[in-house]
Formats: sequence, structure tokens, C-alpha cells
Amino acid sequence: MNNIGPLIKKIRTDKNLTQKKASTGIMSRSHLSELENGKYFPSYEKMLGLLQNLDISLMEFQTELGNNYSLKDRIYMETTNRLSTEQKIDELADYLEKTFTPEVAEKSIRLQIKRLNMLGLVELTQRNHITVENYQSIFNYLLSCKNWHEFEIRTLANSIFLADFEVAKVLANQFEEKAKKLNFKNYMDKVILFFSNLAELALRKGEYQLALRYAKKAQRKAYDNKKIYYLLIANVLANLSNLKLSVADNTYMQEITKNIAIFRTLSYPEVADSLQNLVDLILTSNM
Repeated sequence: MNNIGPLIKKIRTDKNLTQKKASTGIMSRSHLSELENGKYFPSYEKMLGLLQNLDISLMEFQTELGNNYSLKDRIYMETTNRLSTEQKIDELADYLEKTFTPEVAEKSIRLQIKRLNMLGLVELTQRNHITVENYQSIFNYLLSCKNWHEFEIRTLANSIFLADFEVAKVLANQFEEKAKKLNFKNYMDKVILFFSNLAELALRKGEYQLALRYAKKAQRKAYDNKKIYYLLIANVLANLSNLKLSVADNTYMQEITKNIAIFRTLSYPEVADSLQNLVDLILTSNM
């Protein structure tokens, strides 16, 4: 990200360290110079080594990075989040075209991924279709990361619906492997969202058994962590998967109707409408 280099330089000069001293044993001085000028980004391991040489913890660096993230950039992120949450898709599309432009997004990986994610939401909502090749750069980034942290987990959860299904399955397998080593407790909402979005993607691809597997993972994690909102969504996805696998059993349809109705009772009409549209689409599908 383009704002990392200047922060590295600021910390180094604040500590009165030369580039040669800061880079010793980690990377060449020229690579550090390129990093500080936004022309090079090291591996995660090298980044940790550099921070150690700079005598600053990863947590401290992330805090500094957050403080150095420009107010204008935050506005782009917060505006798109608000418009998507409020389901103001036409306004979101207009904002992405006229304000949050590709030129703006070039400033950082975070902005690029956010804009692509929002473009995908617009495309899915307006056309009920995803042009997956337009969003492949998101998943190239995720697949290239040796380890995932908060940004990658959030990106994965929010963007998986834009992935080619085969790529999504690879990422799902990677996630389950990484989950054995990492503590995702602080990101549990995103973990549940990830499996729910995987289930929806599998439903749209006609992979009902796999959709049921993902939906059950979302159900279990939502139940264990008392996440009622996400549990209701996972319930709909699991019952919809079961319905496609066992057409004769009307119990699943009753459960779907009940869970969607709860969203309306709790004043989440947009969520209820979105789930109902998905149900209607899957039930009329010939897959």
C-alpha cells in the first residue's frame, strides 16, 4: 500500500536510523529505498524483520498506519459502506463512477479492493450476474499472501461472492488450513459471513451438497458465538440447500419462510428481500 513507505521512512528518520542500518540483515538498502518511495513491497517475514530493526511492534505500526490513513480515503470507504448497507445501489454505482474513480483507487491496495468489491455488489444487484474475470485481482492478492490477517480475512469474507467457483473452493480449503494455526475469534462475524457467502455461491452454481456443508459451518459458528443475525441467514441457506436436495420435504420451505419473516419482524426488510430473491432464483433454477 502506498502509505506504508512514507510511514516507514518517517519512523526510520524519527529514530535517526540510516537506510543501511534499518535494512541490515533484512533486505538491501536499495530495496528499502524503493519501499519508502512506494515502488517495492516486501514479504510479510521481511516486513516483520524491518519493523524489528526499527524497534516498533507490529501492533504499534498498525496503529500508526491507521493514524496516517488519510481522512479522504476513509470517506471513500465509509461512504461506500453506508450506501451498500442501506441498499442504495444506484447511488453507489453513481459514486463509484463519478467520485470513487479508478484513479482514486490506485492510491492503495485497500482502496482498489474496496472499489472492486463495491463494483461487484452493484453488478450482482443490478444484473443478477457476476463477470468474475473483472475481480480476479482481489483473489490473486489473497492467494499470494502466505498468512492472512484482519484485512485479508475481511476481504475474503466480503469478496468471495465475486470469485470463480473453483478459486473460491481453493480459498475455502486454505482458510480451513490457516484456521488451525490462527485465532479468528476477533473476526468471527467475518468468518461466519465467509462461509455464508460460500454457501450462496455454491447454491448459485448448483453445488447443493457443498452449499449445505458451507451453510452448516456458518450455522455452527453463529450458534456457538450467539450471532443471531448471521444464524438466521445461515438457516435460510442450509434449508434452501436441503430443499434442493430433498424437493419432496416441505419442512425446509417452512423454515425458510419463518427465518425470512423474523428479519421483517426485526425491521430488516432489505435483508429479507435479498434472501427472498435468492430463494426465488434458486428454486426456479434448472440446475
